[in-house]
Amino acid sequence: MSKESDIKAVKDALQQWMSSLDNGDLQGMLDTCDPEAITANENMPTTVGIDHIREKYEPRIQASTFESTFSTENLNFYGNFALIMGTFETKMTNKSTGESRIGNGRLALGYQRHPDGSWKMVFDMDNNAQ
Repeated sequence: MSKESDIKAVKDALQQWMSSLDNGDLQGMLDTCDPEAITANENMPTTVGIDHIREKYEPRIQASTFESTFSTENLNFYGNFALIMGTFETKMTNKSTGESRIGNGRLALGYQRHPDGSWKMVFDMDNNAQ
């Protein structure tokens, strides 16, 4: 694959995660993840494995709707590993109360090329803006 096609594939995987979140499609989100993905999200314990991602997002998707954006600041490749960094913003609206809140901050995601050529998220680390 060319570097341009790898860039597109990684960005497409991230976009699939965000559009799946925004559409309430948990499985669509999980499809972009490696089974042993590591999450190191602010104010939460570090976890390993896709089941932890499911446990984290399933109640959130049931309770809220989402509108998310990501702005890429840097995308580097290290062989079959890609590191994408940037800023995110997510508007969460509670389905019961209609109350909304905005979360935003910085995000670093690692993607690994799988044997079938797909790129799957293996690392997710964020910090929220103050």
